[in-house]
Amino acid sequence: MQPPPSLTLRKPSTISPEAVAAFVAGSEGESEPTLSATATVSAPPLRAVPAIEPPTVTVSHPAVPRPRTDAPSFRRASRAVVERRTRPARRRTTIYLDVDVAAELAQALTHRDQELSAAVNNAVRAWLDEIM
Repeated sequence: MQPPPSLTLRKPSTISPEAVAAFVAGSEGESEPTLSATATVSAPPLRAVPAIEPPTVTVSHPAVPRPRTDAPSFRRASRAVVERRTRPARRRTTIYLDVDVAAELAQALTHRDQELSAAVNNAVRAWLDEIM
């Protein structure tokens, strides 16, 4: 078994306060920064970097109808919408059932080998078809 490679940590070179002040003042690095006596590696010259203005982008959108305010919209993008390649997009929601109903439902789903989501989705779809 080979021993692990040895690593040696070196202290970074120190830059003089004058070089820092020149950088902050916006100097373009006309003079080389002075290094401390303990530094063995010369540091690159410091220079100010000009600010870059972001491009102005104008986007025109076609007229989009506003959603109705009397009904909630579940079509907005959110983390509650789950999309997978193997299934159509579904929206995550929480429902509250009575304890006895939940127990009977779990037992019936076990006997039918059916998912809770599919059973609730089918029941709600049947109810919606009935009232519409």
